[in-house]
Amino acid sequence: MGSFLSAYPRTETKITGRVAVVIGANRGIGFQTAKQLYELGATVYLGCRDETKALDAINRIRADVTASDGQLKWFHADMSSIKKARKSAEAFIKVENQLDILINNAAIANMTFSLNEEGVEHNMAVHHLGPSAFTIAVLDLMKQTSTKPGSDVRIVCVNSNAHTMLTRCSITFDDEADLISKPFPPTDYDTWSGWLARYGRSKLANLLFANELQRRLEAEGSNIIVLSLHPGAVRTDSALQSVAAMPIAGPVARFIASFMFMDEATGALNTIFAATNPAVRAEPEKYKGKYLEPVGKITPPAQLAQDQELAKRVWDLGERVIQARSGV
Repeated sequence: MGSFLSAYPRTETKITGRVAVVIGANRGIGFQTAKQLYELGATVYLGCRDETKALDAINRIRADVTASDGQLKWFHADMSSIKKARKSAEAFIKVENQLDILINNAAIANMTFSLNEEGVEHNMAVHHLGPSAFTIAVLDLMKQTSTKPGSDVRIVCVNSNAHTMLTRCSITFDDEADLISKPFPPTDYDTWSGWLARYGRSKLANLLFANELQRRLEAEGSNIIVLSLHPGAVRTDSALQSVAAMPIAGPVARFIASFMFMDEATGALNTIFAATNPAVRAEPEKYKGKYLEPVGKITPPAQLAQDQELAKRVWDLGERVIQARSGV
């Protein structure tokens, strides 16, 4: 790990006084992201579904980081449905009047095709529509924060290079049902490869959302920066479980991944770069709406993710779905 860290040093720029939200912060990359933001002096809200796990994460961070100008707080954040995500955002807005950094890091490893209580496929709910609903609900607060002198407001979407495995003929997002509930892929959807395709599809949708959000913010004259990123192959529990579920080669693949994948602290570096590195604010036009590979490398995403018309379609469909299920 040392050679990786020396090749990709993290920024040590202090961000004291800034407020950050990290969704999915009680473990894995989210936990390490929250920890590193706290080290840099931010007030960090750990957005988690389980209070006990969130408070345990806070205690572990405080035990590891003995000196910080920041604060650690918990708030209930659930991206498993649109209504729950919006409720989470509304609860946050009631207790905080500033938001400089939003890290959308919610994740699920649901390998069977199934729908949530709103009729939305679980991967699409947790990786795209839930975070989209949360982001839209806190956007006015972020816009207000961005007008303050010296502000540096950023939205960071933790994505995946799994979005690159999809082909144009397999992705249309023609209507609401196609986005949220039609079995995907049409056949073999309860296989390991079927799950991976759904995972990649949900990440593609969120990448398109992030691109369209950046376009709309720029059209308004906002200086908010939206970034998407691939954290790399990280040795999280969920990643190892997913690898182990591979047919035939699973156990061997998990063994190899257990020492070939980077650790979670290293896996958070790309997120920390996107959220805090001064180079991003120094050259906003270079970074706005971009997709980053580790660490901080601007990389073209898949061609589908660069399709502006598809991005607008995903935005419009998502907006209708969110409005119908959140009562706004």
